[in-house]
Amino acid sequence: MQDTMKFMSNLLPPWFIGNQHQCDFVTESKDFSLYNKEKQKEFYHGKKESGCQHPGMRCLRMLHKSLSTKRDHRSRRHPCGRQQGIMCRMREMCKGMPRKYYLIGGDRRMKGKKKWYDYLWIASLAYLILGFFNILFAWLGLLCFFIPLAIAVVKGNKAYCNKYCGRGQLFSLVGGRFGLSRKKDIPGWMRSGYFRYGFLIFFFAMFFLMLWNTWLVFAGVKNLGTVVTLLWTFKLPWHWAYHGTLFSDGVAQFAFGFYSVMLTSTVLGLLTMILFKPRSWCVYCPMGTMTQLICKAKNVTSSQKQ
Repeated sequence: MQDTMKFMSNLLPPWFIGNQHQCDFVTESKDFSLYNKEKQKEFYHGKKESGCQHPGMRCLRMLHKSLSTKRDHRSRRHPCGRQQGIMCRMREMCKGMPRKYYLIGGDRRMKGKKKWYDYLWIASLAYLILGFFNILFAWLGLLCFFIPLAIAVVKGNKAYCNKYCGRGQLFSLVGGRFGLSRKKDIPGWMRSGYFRYGFLIFFFAMFFLMLWNTWLVFAGVKNLGTVVTLLWTFKLPWHWAYHGTLFSDGVAQFAFGFYSVMLTSTVLGLLTMILFKPRSWCVYCPMGTMTQLICKAKNVTSSQKQ
């Protein structure tokens, strides 16, 4: 029941929670549960309402009806002797809500049947491991660049960030389930547009610098550097991961540079995960910021056409 209240408290404004009565849970009272018997029967065995038939959504619809101002709840009293308050009615509506349908906090997904995209964190972890043994696998990271942009351009939303981002799932798993996150709110300056857009510009400046170094190797002006640059500063030897290639050395140079970008962003995400909430990286993620700009532009364009 406490998990249910935590779920509902995330949906309600602070002034709503402030009206909570200090009394026992409704479910612990046999007398008051008789009042709820008819609604429980409707919830489990009655006719389903139109729209979403998700049990949790039906519970929320019943809660919305019970909080309607058209009904006078002052005539009913709680067994503890106090007037039946908002929180008491909320507990009444939440009674019997299946555990697998409500959130458990800590940036963790609701329990229930998982789908294939809930395991994409394995792909992100496998990418980092494969790049440790063979640097050419770093080319696969381009999927994390093109897929979010394609979804944002075609659908005009951030479905990749919300569902398919394996890195975000990895941070949620490590920081939330394993408890390696302090779960503190991220500072306001990191949420500001100045920081997010500034970091986006800096990130792509470093990305284009990496492309320039790759072009120099392709042109034969510069030799292949078998190093991974962490945080754009620290050069780590990575020669064991290069076993030669059938193509130009520029192919390997791009792999080293791109793996440096992916490893740097992962380290930054882990640092902010430990200091703040598990998915704090998503606040200033360059790809998230870029897809957000695309979605805004697409929505403005569609509204002008209408």
